[in-house]
Formats: sequence, C-alpha cells, structure tokens
Amino acid sequence: MKLLLHGKMSADEEASKSLPSNSKTIAVSTEQNKEGAVNTNAGALKVTDEKAPAANEYICLHIITSDFTNEVRFRVKAGSAFIRLKRSYCSKMGFEVDQVRFMFDGYRITDDDTALKLGMTDNDIVEIYQEKTGGGM
Repeated sequence: MKLLLHGKMSADEEASKSLPSNSKTIAVSTEQNKEGAVNTNAGALKVTDEKAPAANEYICLHIITSDFTNEVRFRVKAGSAFIRLKRSYCSKMGFEVDQVRFMFDGYRITDDDTALKLGMTDNDIVEIYQEKTGGGM
C-alpha cells in the first residue's frame, strides 16, 4: 500500500517499510478555494487499484478455511465463473458444493461471479465457511 496525501507520496520511510507493497493505493485529498481555504468536506478517503487484471489474465487466489487450518492456492482466469473454482476446491477437499460458502470481503460469492466482477487482484484471500444447520429439537 502506498499513502498519497495531497497528491504526494508519504515521506515517512518507517510507514512505507511497514506497509505491504501490494496493489492498493490509498488517496487522501483536500480541495482549496480561490482564497486558499481548505474545504473539509472534500477529499474523502478512496482506495484505488493500481493494476486490475484483464478478463483473460491469470491471478492467484488463496482459499482459506474460517479457522485458518487449511489453505489452498488456485490460479484462475479473472473472467472465469467461480463455479469452476468451487467445484475444483470441493472435489479436492471432499465436500459437496452446497456444503460450503465462499466469501470475499464479507460478500458471499455466487456461482456466476468472477474475480474481475468482484475486483479481486493477485493473491487475494477467499474464506470458506461450512454450512451449519441446527437449532431444532
């Protein structure tokens, strides 16, 4: 991550060493009027991708169980439907597709979603949760 403040990179070397150099940039800006007064309502924090993959580009996704006991890496095309990854993961791990939920940034991934549609980049993490039923007596 890189921190941009008023269009300039952060000069704090310690901060830049501690931040991972991945594909996200955080931009913070403010606007000034003609008199030089700063508009405090302008310049909301926004995160932008430096490099969004093309639909036919391959990206690596890390599939991690909710308890962090298992991690599987998949190399997929950014434009491929997730049903292919779901079937492959489930056959490899011995699950049925409807027994697990695939989540990315708090969003449940549907069968027709793609990495491109969800804004995924290389080395993003997809979490797996097992469907649980119960509570009835």
